[in-house]
Amino acid sequence: MALLHTLHHVKRDFKLWQLNKSLAVGIRNLDLELKDGDFTFTHATTSMLKELEALHHVLFRVPLISWIRWVYKIRCEQLVSVVLNKEGKVIGYDMFIFNEGEVKDFILHEPFVGVDPAYQGQGLSTKLRQYSISCYDFGVLSAISTVAGVDDIKAIRSAQKAGFVIVKASAKPPGHYMVRSLMKKR
Repeated sequence: MALLHTLHHVKRDFKLWQLNKSLAVGIRNLDLELKDGDFTFTHATTSMLKELEALHHVLFRVPLISWIRWVYKIRCEQLVSVVLNKEGKVIGYDMFIFNEGEVKDFILHEPFVGVDPAYQGQGLSTKLRQYSISCYDFGVLSAISTVAGVDDIKAIRSAQKAGFVIVKASAKPPGHYMVRSLMKKR
């Protein structure tokens, strides 16, 4: 029984990997870069993946899910925004994936956004979200979604400042399902 369960998850993960690999092409304006004081907002590159994974582990105390890691190995530029400090070190990220349930509506999902604890409290997560929105807002996608925990007031406020609105409650994880509309698909 355990083997069947494992095979089911492997099959599901492979399907999600294939979905993201095929859909995450040409969805982002790669020319857009933003400088704000000592910070640079830009798209991630595969050479940044180890830094991203290390920061993710610091922020969430778990490694990236393996199939997402494999997607980012080939589609990092399309699916991850970063903020760099003046030394060029990754100090924050905004990660995206396609969920099966949102694909039909051309919605990109934001599962993770985070800023190094040493740089928190400066509005960087909100600016990072705003930067990401501007990169995706050119008619390919209809919206970006995210989930903020019911008790995570900072995440809720950051998302709202970036233009996300609470659409409904989310059961897993318990939180607010939030959406930021983009330019309508042509």
